[in-house]
Amino acid sequence: MTDDIAGWLTEHWPEVSAVALDHATQTNEPARCATLLPVLTSIPGPLALLEVGASAGLCLFPDRYSYRYSDGTELDPPIGPSSVVIECEVAGDVPLPDRLPEVVWRRGIDLHPLDIADADDVDWLDALIWPEHDDRRRRLHDAVGIVQAEPPQIDTGDLVYRIEQTIAEAPEDATLVVFHAAVLAYLPRDRRARFVELVRESRARWISAEARGIVPGIPEPDGGEAGDFLLALDARPLAFVQPHGRAIRWSATP
Repeated sequence: MTDDIAGWLTEHWPEVSAVALDHATQTNEPARCATLLPVLTSIPGPLALLEVGASAGLCLFPDRYSYRYSDGTELDPPIGPSSVVIECEVAGDVPLPDRLPEVVWRRGIDLHPLDIADADDVDWLDALIWPEHDDRRRRLHDAVGIVQAEPPQIDTGDLVYRIEQTIAEAPEDATLVVFHAAVLAYLPRDRRARFVELVRESRARWISAEARGIVPGIPEPDGGEAGDFLLALDARPLAFVQPHGRAIRWSATP
């Protein structure tokens, strides 16, 4: 098998390298919504969601997916169970909600946004899923089917340069929530600090899910598993989360 792959790559290297050089690696994992949900539902709504590093925008639809948590909590959209059913392990006193959030506005920012209506862009997202993660691949395509019915606007640009303008366009009669997962690590330290400064000075609530030590100003609690992200609201650490949304380990005290 290894020899077959190596031979194919050698034969087709010009085409492979052209695709690689023309694309950016991205993870648009809708299962991350399961770890965001307890925080989103703690914020008074209705909500206006702004994701930085949004890719194709699949995480902008937490209200359209179904959730099955390991403690037995089950959540579905008001219209009934979704084709996207996200399973998530919970540990600690996770404040799981009894309802999904009301989302009235969705917007994203990305340096290289993907078009959910473009089959090649969807194929690229599929190609970036680890080969053994069949559940993620099925979930990706089910989520694409949902989002294609209402494609979100994803603004192209650097998140530091775009954030103020996009925040200004959010509706005033909704609670604006800026969120991101596995994004700030790709910025130099000074740019991370500037982004944090801009968000903290705005009217937005701010949810971050990043590796430890990435977000300036967020203290690092003990605990969690190797590789976990630290989930925080307005720079207050709340939980450790598995990067692809498979688990949430609550650590915050009331």
